[in-house]
Amino acid sequence: MEMPEISRRQLLLWAAVGIVIAIIGGRYLWSEWSGSEPAAEAVSAVTVGLKQEENPTIKVHVVGAVALPGLYDLAAGARAAEAIEAAGGPLPVADLSRVNLAAKVADGQQLVVPTAGQVAAGAGANTGGGASGGGMAAGPINLNSASIDELTTLDGIGPKTAQKIIDYREQHGGFSHVEELMEVPGIGPAKFDSIKDQVVV
Repeated sequence: MEMPEISRRQLLLWAAVGIVIAIIGGRYLWSEWSGSEPAAEAVSAVTVGLKQEENPTIKVHVVGAVALPGLYDLAAGARAAEAIEAAGGPLPVADLSRVNLAAKVADGQQLVVPTAGQVAAGAGANTGGGASGGGMAAGPINLNSASIDELTTLDGIGPKTAQKIIDYREQHGGFSHVEELMEVPGIGPAKFDSIKDQVVV
């Protein structure tokens, strides 16, 4: 027995409604599962990137008369005073008058804080012995601040080698350890052994 025509129409209508509901529900679930989380992650990544661009950092090597020598991350545009504070602050023997505390530090820069006592010892030895060279100083000489006259008081160091030491110091931003002297042309292991106890950084 055939169903009435009206019943078939109702059945088709309800079937169409069900298909539409299924399509809408499927799209909603798909957007929830695959769209929301990646979108949130993308927004988060963009936000982090913008913050990094707004607050760029630089890396500075602080050495010499500071409490904690080493590499430090600072905000771009930081001053020498901030770099020294990041390294634990100056030691009591630091000679800050030889450092421009207001100068901006650059990425990759080595900031050398000289020692007042060591510089004074080298200068005192020079006034007593002159710049004749070969005479041992009364105290250790700071390689990062000594003049040519002071360097020539070291055993076996003449004016030419003293100038090479200063050239190396200026090219590399200072000495981080006394063993670097062997990288200066004209100073080999034997000469280094004869003066290593007369110098400091």
